[in-house]
Amino acid sequence: MGSVAALLLVALAAGFLVYRAYENSGRRVYVVGQTGSVAALSAPTTETHTAYEARNLVRNFMLTMFGHDQYTYKANLDAALPLIEGRGGRRIYDGFTRGQVLQNYERYAARNVVTVDSVTIDMNHRPWSGRVYIKQRIFIGGEQKEPLPLAAKFNLSETNRSDANPYGMLITNFDYIAYNPEVTREETQLLKEQEADRQRALQEAQRGAGAAAPAAEEEAPLLAPTRPVAPAAPAPARR
Repeated sequence: MGSVAALLLVALAAGFLVYRAYENSGRRVYVVGQTGSVAALSAPTTETHTAYEARNLVRNFMLTMFGHDQYTYKANLDAALPLIEGRGGRRIYDGFTRGQVLQNYERYAARNVVTVDSVTIDMNHRPWSGRVYIKQRIFIGGEQKEPLPLAAKFNLSETNRSDANPYGMLITNFDYIAYNPEVTREETQLLKEQEADRQRALQEAQRGAGAAAPAAEEEAPLLAPTRPVAPAAPAPARR
């Protein structure tokens, strides 16, 4: 009985000392793990987050979650997923899986280059909210396809900072919204030039095949699919 009482006394004393240290310092008590620090005791945080930091979080998420090729696909998703709550990240990833994005990257030597058009953040009201607008440029080989716009609305919640998420904020309620910007004059001109180059290459190939094999003159040339299934973002979820 004496030893049990002694252990209980030690435990109570240790708990009281932790409580007093917490009360006197006015800070959180953290448990440090491999992925970062986790608050062991809840307390109002005095840490502030800025709209600049929030925009960087969202911009980095969009660039890594949607911009990749067969070589960077896994690494970019590993970097992006800690920045969004689990359910939202899983929904985007499942869309990639159903669309066979990685397989299409490998099949067509394709890549998706993301440009962030704008990020808007409202931190004047809780929950914090925002919208992001991007363009996706699909390249198959060295040829660029017509840009694919994508936009989403979301909320931001506070979380503990870690190596995987140094921003201390988490994207929540991520949902796609309509976004149909006009194709710029430069992009239109580039697409026209690419199509003209492709037609010239096909004509030269046809002339070469005709000279080498006159007997096969009426046979249609063997071409790559005119509309390959290019990697694309999942369609907005229906409510």
